[in-house]
Amino acid sequence: MFGSYRDTGLGAGHCFDRYSRNSPYGYEEDVDGSPQRSAPSKVDWEKVDWGSLQEECFIRNQDRYEQRPNSPPTSVFHYPKHQDMDELNDTMIHQQKLSQKNKSYFDWQMGSSGQSHKRGAVLLRSYDTKEYTPDTLYHIRSMITELSLHSGGEYEVFLLVQVRDLEMQILFDPLVYREALDRFVPREFHNITLLFNVPLLEAWYRKAGKHDPNNSQQVHMTQPLQLFSLIRPDFDLYWQFELDVRYTGHHYHHLEAVRSWAEKQPRRLQWERASYFYMPFIHRTWANFCKMVQEATNSSGIWGALPTTGITAIGPEPPTQRPEDDDFEWGVGEQADMINVMPIVDPVKTRMMFRNWIDNYPDGLDTPRRSAPVTPMIAMSKRLLRAMHHSQVSLGTQMMPEMFPESTALQHGMKAVAFPEPVYLDVDKPIEEIERIYNAQNNASVWNGGSPHANLAKGITYWWSANFKPEYSNVLYRRWLGLNKVRTHRLL
Repeated sequence: MFGSYRDTGLGAGHCFDRYSRNSPYGYEEDVDGSPQRSAPSKVDWEKVDWGSLQEECFIRNQDRYEQRPNSPPTSVFHYPKHQDMDELNDTMIHQQKLSQKNKSYFDWQMGSSGQSHKRGAVLLRSYDTKEYTPDTLYHIRSMITELSLHSGGEYEVFLLVQVRDLEMQILFDPLVYREALDRFVPREFHNITLLFNVPLLEAWYRKAGKHDPNNSQQVHMTQPLQLFSLIRPDFDLYWQFELDVRYTGHHYHHLEAVRSWAEKQPRRLQWERASYFYMPFIHRTWANFCKMVQEATNSSGIWGALPTTGITAIGPEPPTQRPEDDDFEWGVGEQADMINVMPIVDPVKTRMMFRNWIDNYPDGLDTPRRSAPVTPMIAMSKRLLRAMHHSQVSLGTQMMPEMFPESTALQHGMKAVAFPEPVYLDVDKPIEEIERIYNAQNNASVWNGGSPHANLAKGITYWWSANFKPEYSNVLYRRWLGLNKVRTHRLL
């Protein structure tokens, strides 16, 4: 219904069944083979050390990459020191600055020889009481193998775990840190895990809202990634996934298609294109879709940063005074600073419940902002994360995580892209009506909730809600696994 394989370069011709997808990672290890397929090899997963495997893979291929600023790299968060606060401005990555702490955006883009391959970090979000079901274990193992080991270290996978038991002083005592790993994380993932807690976030971001152990994971979702970009500056793009997201294709091919497609997109009308669902049955081709957006906006649109009081934009200046004078060339070949796989809209024009949650921005409700409906999968550049970190430490700025990265990119004039991920919808409505509901620019839009489309999200294959899980995607995935519709045990 939404998005496209053809227009994005995703491999629609590759198909995994549950055996070819999961057998290398422990699926049905204890089941004998059949004439149709051999039994998978058995692995003692307790003896696997995914952290060491990823590091060894990187070392074997390190000539492909820029030298790491910190070697060996740290894998533990720390509380802020006076030096961290004194050097806050040095963490910002300015387009034209050639020398600054932890490698600048310019240095990283060029590399010492101009040929260095960029690396990406993939952070999987978890928490201390998370149950690592067999399906979750297959999923994590497949992401490490296909993203990191398959690519020779182009990606590195981490587990980002919130410890909500505040009696455990994880960052003051190494023995307590080790105890928390033993209690909360399977042994095979110990060396890819970073633990954090609410006191850590409070210490770094004293001005940025309240930190509640029960909801900090949702409200302050980007803060651990912001801190991660400080201690691991050797990555160019930082991907965040919720652990209940599933992709049944090859993970490396997926992320590389997303990243490379985003890199090819021009900046002109980037925010306007991002605000619509691309629907091939309606728009036919991506070129037709882009033409439709151009006509709807009279060829103008946002051009450069939308400034707001208290924040100095660090993104590049547009090459022309007017967007009409650029032939969709600016930004082509430039890495995106933010990639979402859902549209990015102006929340002021919607009834999104958090649209006016804007803390410590001097312009208040006049602050320019954008929002995505859900963010279980999102990519942010080091430049964007550092800008978010700076504004939260210095000003205490705060928005919901569905708005904060998008709005920061908007205010700084960064490149933001909504990737048209293929998403299916199981609903008995004409396609034209669905298009009117999802792309309408008035109170009939899906962004405004309510009848007649309150239940549409239950039939979609990529969504998140605090009130329900999409029924269609759950049923579809269980059937793909060979399970019946009735839920007999926890899966994700």
